[in-house]
This record gives sequence, structure tokens and C-alpha cells, in this order.
Amino acid sequence: MYQLIFGDENNSSAPQPTKTNQSEQPLTVSELTDKIKSAIKKNLPATVLVAGEISNLTFASSGHVYFTLKDEQSQISCALWRSNAVKVKFELTDGLAVVVQGYVDVYPPRGQYQLYAERISPFGLGELELAFRQLKEKLQKEGLFDPAHKKPIPAFPLTIAVVTSPTGAAVRDILRTLELRWPVGKVLLYGVQVQGTEAAPQIAAALNDLNKNAEQLKIDVIILARGGGSLEDLWAFNEEIVARAIYDSALPIITGVGHEVDITIADFVADHRAATPTAAAQAAAPVLAEILAGIEGQYQRLRNVTRQKMTIEKGRLKNLADRGMFKHPLIILGPFAQRFDETVQRLNTALKKIATQSRNRTHNAELKLGKISPNVLLARANNTIVKLLQQLGYTLSTFLATQKGSFEQKVTLLKIFTANVVKTKSTTVTHLDARLSALDYRQVLNRGFAIVRREKDSKIVTSVDMIVANEMMQTELLDGKITSEVKAKSDKN
Repeated sequence: MYQLIFGDENNSSAPQPTKTNQSEQPLTVSELTDKIKSAIKKNLPATVLVAGEISNLTFASSGHVYFTLKDEQSQISCALWRSNAVKVKFELTDGLAVVVQGYVDVYPPRGQYQLYAERISPFGLGELELAFRQLKEKLQKEGLFDPAHKKPIPAFPLTIAVVTSPTGAAVRDILRTLELRWPVGKVLLYGVQVQGTEAAPQIAAALNDLNKNAEQLKIDVIILARGGGSLEDLWAFNEEIVARAIYDSALPIITGVGHEVDITIADFVADHRAATPTAAAQAAAPVLAEILAGIEGQYQRLRNVTRQKMTIEKGRLKNLADRGMFKHPLIILGPFAQRFDETVQRLNTALKKIATQSRNRTHNAELKLGKISPNVLLARANNTIVKLLQQLGYTLSTFLATQKGSFEQKVTLLKIFTANVVKTKSTTVTHLDARLSALDYRQVLNRGFAIVRREKDSKIVTSVDMIVANEMMQTELLDGKITSEVKAKSDKN
């Protein structure tokens, strides 16, 4: 049996054999595991720092993280509980060099010692710096920084929304700058936390809320800003939730976070990045005085150009007025006036000729119309109708006299034919009635016969084979029916 000794630097690295009493009771596995746990706790500090490379990284559905920490010669299993995993700012990946702070203990179900991580930091880099690099690379691959997605900043915004801390120096600088540069604009202040764990969700919620109410509030642009600070102070603007809220915004967003040297993930996604909050206000609003001065300058230039144009055109008009054709117009218009008078005279002559011809044609037409006036045509038609009515009356009288004798003769023949048919059909009906009476089964019953039916289905019994003993029967006579029960049956033999 070997004795395990921890923490003795003078001992050889190899376990030394010791003599034991053969009668000593053996340890159970659990007892041995407990002794190892006690030895580890006794000989190792409560917290250790271990540098190595992550491999075999596994994220459990429970939120716990398991991985192996290794170097060129050795490796150790590690566990990072969910409560500590949520505090890690950067993304854990295989191959990442880290420094793990935690404690060593034994995992009894496997009899395996493990390093239980309480904190993990990247080796050679700050935790936040690595998280910044990882998120930047991720969002850049997704296209959130693509210039094609950036929206133009309106030149003359009527309403500017400012998302920042309502109590910081940044908001005072922004409001003062906007008031000096663009006093005709309207400013909406949306107060949020800009530092701490609650800052990023509040900023993202504010951007989403402003976009939902943009039409109602008539918002043209959003300024997202805060004053300077350390990387930790500005970290809310490096959170993924804020970056995606900026990217999803339908309104253009200008960022002014920290000082000129401070660059955040929000700056990469924003439509315009300003070095400071004051610079953000300057980028959002033009200078009204400069615009008015520009308008005044344009007005003066337009006025001068108009005056010059009027002077030139006035000179051209004067030159035209001084020409001989305008001073003595009869020299040019005289021949045209004579030709005009001759044309008018020819036109009057032609019109008189046309009027005379038209009066003659009208007189001739009146004479012709008198011959075919409606009164004349109506009298002619009445005479024709009277003659036709007289001819029709004579023709009808002759026809009716001729047809009267023939009609009376045909009526007499029809009466004789009808009487013969009725007599013949009456005889036939009488013979058929006699035959039907002879076939009536009640005539048979009148001679003493009867009809026997089975009561259950009313079928006529024509053979003894159709009935059984104790079966109910109905016998129909001429004047009624009898119900009876079959006591016995026998055939004709």
C-alpha cells in the first residue's frame, strides 16, 4: 500500500512504499475519495489562478459550462456554474488562452479532481477588450457596419430626439448647442441610464419606443450620447442589444459617446458618429444664422442677375423701337392694307351671290312642299281607305252567305257521328263491367267459399305447407272476417 503525501517539497515525486499492518481494514472508495478531498483542501490554497487553453468546451442546457484547461504537457477538467458564467463578458471558444480563478475539488461520482472556475479572464488581454473585439467581429460579419445600411441625416430637422442621461453634463451641452444653432427646431429628451447593468436595456427600449412613435411625434433624427469615462463606464454602448436596436431603427441615429478617442460598437452601427455629445448636436442641426445668411446672399445674387437681365433686355427693346419699321409702320403695312380692302370687297360680292341663290332654292322648295303637304296626302289616304272598306264588306257578306249552308250541313253530320260513337262506347263499357263483376272474388265468397290468410304477414294460404301448428290465421267471408288458431294440419292424403 502507498501513502500519498501532499505539500512536502523534500519528498521524492514518486510515492514511497510504507509497511502496513496486514490486519488493517481496507478503505471504501468513498472513504478514500473523502481523504483525497481533505488532503487537497488542506494542502492547496482556497483559490488558485491557472493559465491555459480552453478545449472540449460544452454549454449545458442548465447554463453551466464545462471545458478542459490544458497546456503543452497536462490538462485538467473545469466546471463553470451558471451563476458565474453569466458574468463573463466575452465569448468562450475552443483554443482561447485564459486565466481561470477558482478552487480545486474532487468530483466523487468519477473520482476525478476538477478545477471549479469562479472567474475567467483572457490571457494577455482585458476581459472587456476581448469582448469588444469578439462582438465587433461578429456584427461586422453580419453586415451591421455596412455603409449601404446607413441613412442620411436630414438637412433641416424639425424635431430632434435626444437619448441620454437627464442629469449629466452631456445633455446640457447638447441642449445648449441645439438652442444656439437651430432655435426653430423642437427637442425631445428621453432620459435613460447610460452606465451600469440596466443601461443597455433602457437605451435599446428608448430607441424602439421612439421609432414606434416617430410619426406621431414627427421625429426626424435621434442623438444617442453620453459624456466621457472609462471602458467600463461606456460599456453599455458596446452591448449587442444596443447595437441591434440602432441597426433596426428606421430613424437616422447620431452617436456622440465619450471623447474623441472613445469608439464604441454603437459608433460603428450608427448612421453618423460624432466625437463628442456637442459634436453630435452640431451634426444633427444646421446653424440657422448661416442658413439665413445663405438665403440672403442667394437673394442678392438673384436680384443682381435679374437687374442685369432687365438692363440688357431693355437695351434690346430700345434698339428695336428705334428701327424705321416701328417709327413709320405705314411704309410696311400700306400694301398689305390695300390687299386687305380688295379681299374684303371680293368676299362681300361672293356672299351676296350666295344669299340670292339660297333664296331662290328656298322658294322652289316651298312650291314643291305645297304639292305634298300633309293635308293633301291625308285626304288622298282617306278616299283610298273608304274604297277598301267597301270592297271588304262586300267580300265578307258573300263569303258568309256561302259558308253558312255548308256549316249547318257539317253540324248535322257531326251530331249523327257523335251519337253513334256514344252508343258504341256505352255497349263496350257495359260488357267490360259485366266481365269485371264476374271476376270479383266477392262473387266467389257469395257462393260459400272463404279466403284464408296468415295473420303475421297477411299472405293467402294456398297450401298446408305454408302454415304450422298454433299459428294464427284470418278467414275472410262475404260478410266479415274470423281469426282462428291452427291446432293441427293434414295434407290431402
